[in-house]
Amino acid sequence: MPLYNGGTVLLQRVARTIGKYRMLRQGDLVGVAVSGGADSVCLAAVLRALAPQLGIRLHILHLDHGLRGAESDGDAAFVTSLAEEWGLPCTIEHARLDPNHGNLEQEARRARQRFFAEAIRSAGLARVATGHTLSDQAETVLFRLVRGSGPGGLSGILPVTAEGVIRPLIEVDRVEVRQWLGSEGLWWREDSSNLDPRFRRNVLRQRILPDLEEHVRAGSGKALARLASLAASEEDYWRAVVAETFERSIVGENPLIFNTMALRQLHPALLRRVLRLGLERASGSLRRFTLEHVERLLRLALKSDGEGQAVLPGVTAQRSFEWLRLAPAVPDAAADWMVELPAPGRAPAGPILLEVLEEATVCPAPADGTDCLYNVGRDWLDYDRLSFPLILRNLHAGDTYQPVGRDRPVKLKHLMQSERVPSWNRANWPMIVSKGRIVWARRFGAAAWAAAGPGTRRVLRVGEVEGFRG
Repeated sequence: MPLYNGGTVLLQRVARTIGKYRMLRQGDLVGVAVSGGADSVCLAAVLRALAPQLGIRLHILHLDHGLRGAESDGDAAFVTSLAEEWGLPCTIEHARLDPNHGNLEQEARRARQRFFAEAIRSAGLARVATGHTLSDQAETVLFRLVRGSGPGGLSGILPVTAEGVIRPLIEVDRVEVRQWLGSEGLWWREDSSNLDPRFRRNVLRQRILPDLEEHVRAGSGKALARLASLAASEEDYWRAVVAETFERSIVGENPLIFNTMALRQLHPALLRRVLRLGLERASGSLRRFTLEHVERLLRLALKSDGEGQAVLPGVTAQRSFEWLRLAPAVPDAAADWMVELPAPGRAPAGPILLEVLEEATVCPAPADGTDCLYNVGRDWLDYDRLSFPLILRNLHAGDTYQPVGRDRPVKLKHLMQSERVPSWNRANWPMIVSKGRIVWARRFGAAAWAAAGPGTRRVLRVGEVEGFRG
């Protein structure tokens, strides 16, 4: 094999990548995540060589996951020695992960994210650089592609993240990394877990991608990485468009509620991205969602009838009439609640604060001699027909009453359907009971038997206190 002579070229390429993505600024203190493996050692050495040119300072970071016993201890010792040799400050932390955890890769990733966030906070780091390469990018895109990711997921590993992580080697492949280390006389440690077939990424790295390169098309890895770059550029364009459309499409934010009539006006490409953003807002991450999850949500949003539900990873989507609600995974059924109101006054009633107040004067005597009580509204009750304490409670199955203006009793469930009350609001619906009978229900007003009318001497007015959030 000819002697590798691309050392200076590699440094120049990494410097261009850093500038292209505006990864660093002069004066930055940069954390460098070093596992001891080839990619991370190359990253640290390259940044050390470029530090005078870039005007940055470095701080080595190493997280021991505690999964490989003496081998892990050796990695930590190697990184510590490397930092001492280069005269760089070094932080070593230890995580204790369960090797029998169902998704060990995910647990390790979360541990690293916590470690980086704490290092940024405690050491005053501007960024944390990781050794992800073009080869890692290709593996990520291929994995997401076969997993069923949408266009956004094909962006792969981002060069710069909102959390402050940067990937200066993202345009350098793994072969170049090892060639450069050899030319510089630098050593690294091999992680035995990289050969463990339990990890899906290792299967892609050791078997699938080499087969693609050999039997399908040479340069497949670079083609996948170019796809990631193209997808990232496309998503950068869509971001502002989607955010603006998203804000126009929602009618509530906690939890998220979409107006499906607005969603129906969108092109499917834009609609998928708006719903995808909704999933991200509702769950905090898109990591568990695939294109199939977005498609299920799209079908729920566009269905002709207004009822339905889809349980997605960590999120429950509910459709009711023209609204689509996204909320964290379905909680247990709402618990019944009951509050006694011993005398006129205020009391919490589930989502609202009710006030039931005695009115000394209903209204001035009308000039035409009619009884103004006919016009006081559906939230006025005849005090003398009620018995304190009043009971404030939520809707119960089968609840029936006859509101003012109705000629017969009706189930509250049917009233809510006719008034288009979303299904997720019904179980917690407030009402007032006296002597075992419903005397008032939110929005639907007084029961005919308890309403103020001719002959009423004392009146109770029911109202909601504005600004209360139960």
